[in-house]
Amino acid sequence: MDNHNSKINEDLNRNYEIFEKNYEISFSELLNKNIADIANKSGAEIYDKDKFLLSFFEKYVLIDLINRKIFIIPAKNLDDMMPGTNIKTDIYSEKSISKKSIAKKQFYNFNLKKLEELDLFSSAIILHFILTADGTPLAKEWILYRELPDGLFYASTIPGVLKPIEKKYENSGEKFIENILKFGGEKNLNFKFAGVIYPFKRFPILLILDEKDDEFEANVRVLFDRSASHYLKPDIIKTILVYTVRKLLI
Repeated sequence: MDNHNSKINEDLNRNYEIFEKNYEISFSELLNKNIADIANKSGAEIYDKDKFLLSFFEKYVLIDLINRKIFIIPAKNLDDMMPGTNIKTDIYSEKSISKKSIAKKQFYNFNLKKLEELDLFSSAIILHFILTADGTPLAKEWILYRELPDGLFYASTIPGVLKPIEKKYENSGEKFIENILKFGGEKNLNFKFAGVIYPFKRFPILLILDEKDDEFEANVRVLFDRSASHYLKPDIIKTILVYTVRKLLI
């Protein structure tokens, strides 16, 4: 394993220890909140009085407040399970999961006990998002990490986070886009090699790759919607960027 990949894993492991300690606390906070308010602010969809659905990269997850667990919905999107449901989203529009389809709970109830539990680290990121989300609409304006409130504190570390994907895709921009699409993202046509990844449908990340050439080394830039700080704190934004980079290295 190269030094960059080792550093990514080291960063994730360090955060994992912190997240593990806060996991139960986060669920306790959620249980004291109104589920309709949670759904409205985070873009989630209520499943029943103590469960709701949320998009997470290319997956949908089921958050179970009573059992304090998060489960993976075993399909790329709800269309695979419920024909006619439209969950496509991008930075300029947001189409919610059809409430009519969500009402068809028999599919979920049939398999509910067989759902796979999401790993603790991913679950902790989701809990941070839900607890921080305040429902602010997407600003439809891309900004650098350092332009986020309190972003300057970690800004100098962002190039190092991006270095592994610069190396991996330095001569393979098409593969870069292919993998962004693989994880539920979309191609951005304003640049030759750029795509938007959606850790959450209200939290897009724009990644832009300039391939290596005779004069310059490969370069990757990352931008966030100006509303990003209304959904995650700066340290967690950095963590989810590290998490995203790791997915793109698979």
